[in-house]
Amino acid sequence: MSSRFAPERVRQRLGELGWEPAVHFDRVPGLEGRPLREAAVLAPLCQVGQELHLVFTERPDSMRQHSGEVSFPGGRRDPGDDRLRDTALREAHEEIGLLPGDVQLYGSLVRMPTISGYEVTTFVGEFAHPYELVANPAEIEEMFMVPLGHLADPAFQRVEKRSWDGVSYDLHFYEFEGHTIWGATGYMVSVLLDFLAGRRLDEGRWTAK
Repeated sequence: MSSRFAPERVRQRLGELGWEPAVHFDRVPGLEGRPLREAAVLAPLCQVGQELHLVFTERPDSMRQHSGEVSFPGGRRDPGDDRLRDTALREAHEEIGLLPGDVQLYGSLVRMPTISGYEVTTFVGEFAHPYELVANPAEIEEMFMVPLGHLADPAFQRVEKRSWDGVSYDLHFYEFEGHTIWGATGYMVSVLLDFLAGRRLDEGRWTAK
């Protein structure tokens, strides 16, 4: 495990996050003028042994949207959610049984539009392990944890160029024990790894070509 992902070093770095996202796409070519609904996800961390892990969920194939996709727990903002961070915590409770009071929130990582019509804000939080997470079978097919060091290993990641509505995007893929993390979640992971490594958070990757 790289020293940059030592738990205390990661926590110190995450403590520098604020409630305004570290990366915020104010404008993305191809999405101008399209109404976007607010949503939020929680990137849940927990320490297993000497390493921090991220918890991911896999959606059932039966879902109308995002079927079979790997994602963080989250969803759209409800009228009763005072803040987007409340949305992330509520959804994590509903989807994987993680109580809001058991999460130490560090702050907001990225706010980004998706082609499915949402503006998604990612919050990073940590809970103590062991913890009895319970997947909601209506929304979650499977839960799994991935060490940060594995995600950062170039052997398990790749970037592919894709185009949508005349716009070129970098799609980040991460492989773990038969699971493929990509799409919006893959991008969130890439921003988290860049942030933890102290690399420049480059918003210019989503531009018209």
